[in-house]
Amino acid sequence: MRHELAAAFTGGWIRWSLAGVIGATAVCALWLMPMIDGAELVPGPVLAKVQARQVLRVGVRSYPRPTYSTEALVSEPDEMDSELATALGRYLGVKVELTAIPAQDVGGFLRKDEVDVVIAGSLDLPGLERQRAALSDVPRAYDQGALLSLRNAAQGPIKGQTVCVANGSPWIHTLQLQGAQLQTYVSGIRAATAFMAGDCQLLADERTVLTSLLQTPDWRFYRLLPQTLEADSDVRVYLAQPDPQSLRLLQAGLREWQAEGGQTKAWDLHSNAFLVDSMKISDGLVCH
Repeated sequence: MRHELAAAFTGGWIRWSLAGVIGATAVCALWLMPMIDGAELVPGPVLAKVQARQVLRVGVRSYPRPTYSTEALVSEPDEMDSELATALGRYLGVKVELTAIPAQDVGGFLRKDEVDVVIAGSLDLPGLERQRAALSDVPRAYDQGALLSLRNAAQGPIKGQTVCVANGSPWIHTLQLQGAQLQTYVSGIRAATAFMAGDCQLLADERTVLTSLLQTPDWRFYRLLPQTLEADSDVRVYLAQPDPQSLRLLQAGLREWQAEGGQTKAWDLHSNAFLVDSMKISDGLVCH
């Protein structure tokens, strides 16, 4: 059923090309730019090749979902990343091909020329800060992060405590500044299951999602802490090669996606998927 939903979200024309684990290399970042009408922009070499090929190859976060199956599963793209990939393809007037990015050496992965861009939430690729287009603001309905702990655990400062968090979470930077010891996982649901297994003292995620979790029986032994986590950045898109002109076009595409409500829709899908996966786990399904 998950595959059918994914096909529905992407309009049925995205070809999945899952390539192993997570990784990325890019070149060019624009953080503070004047508002630009994308129609006035001419694509640089990277996106010119995309338009000639009529396919935008996008690396995204990907992971298996909870299931009864004991067999190895094919990873499925993260909802937020695939939503944005679809929107960028539509903006550029091309089809989209998704590929899973590896957890290590994202730069080396990009150098293989298997993707044109990488989308990975707020994943930070050190040394490539000038190689990305970005949206810094999380939608207002989802702009607060929060922490869960065991209900009877002593409450103290975050500094020194272990925190389970998803790779690419917009609250990672804030947690690092507060001195938390982060343990990152491929997805929010994997971070949540690790937290329930006792791998971390705290779980970090979006406040609305965590509040909803606490309404379910499996989470009755946990509580929401009063701290509010500030988001560092929502989404970053890295180009596979240095190309400031193409990056400016991507930035215009990001702003259009945000203005048309696509960013909020992606967060809605992420929130719903997280809660559905948590209910599956409570029913006995497992993540591989």
